[in-house]
Amino acid sequence: MFIVHGAGSFGHIEAKKHELHKGFRRDSQLEHVASVQRDVRDLNLMVLETLIDEGIRAVSIPPAAAATFKNGKIVSFRPDVFQRIASIGLVPVSFGDVVPDELMGFSICSGDLMMEALAKSFRPEMVIFCADVDGVYTSDPKRDRKAEIIPRLDPSSFRALKKTKSKHADVTGSIHGKLERMLAISRYCEKCMIVNGNVPGRLGKVLREEAVVSTVVAPG
Repeated sequence: MFIVHGAGSFGHIEAKKHELHKGFRRDSQLEHVASVQRDVRDLNLMVLETLIDEGIRAVSIPPAAAATFKNGKIVSFRPDVFQRIASIGLVPVSFGDVVPDELMGFSICSGDLMMEALAKSFRPEMVIFCADVDGVYTSDPKRDRKAEIIPRLDPSSFRALKKTKSKHADVTGSIHGKLERMLAISRYCEKCMIVNGNVPGRLGKVLREEAVVSTVVAPG
């Protein structure tokens, strides 16, 4: 089992404000690269503490420890960094981060980008995305009471969804960018899905292969 978490408000707000996703443009950005890395590691430590307290032997692997980046993309990935740790019974935990970039000086590696690299290398049985909603909807369920969940998202239904006005942009892309990444990931695993991580017990049910409300993302 591998775990990947995003940076959320610990990284996105400051990274967006200082345009860290656009790479090195001015010296004044550097203090914010350092503070975003610090804040994201604070978040990672909270995740590790919670997992360890629940009996999961979690260890941290920052993205730059296993990958090199160029123009915001992974150009080489070392699955053996994860494999060695997993093979002795530990659970690798990676995360979204500011990373060195061969072309841009630095760039943002999203948790989704790391998940795609891991899925491509290890071809997992399941890739589960935990969100704060039950799945993908026809519109924002927090604003539109008529929003309907999409039980299965494939390239055809994704094209229809892109015609909506739902953007929710952050430094790693809009919700559409996240779904594009999930569609890519779905090619490398048996099942890719989104579930509501805020509902107690739901992730556990998915891991036990029990039926839950969700969206399954499929390549076709």
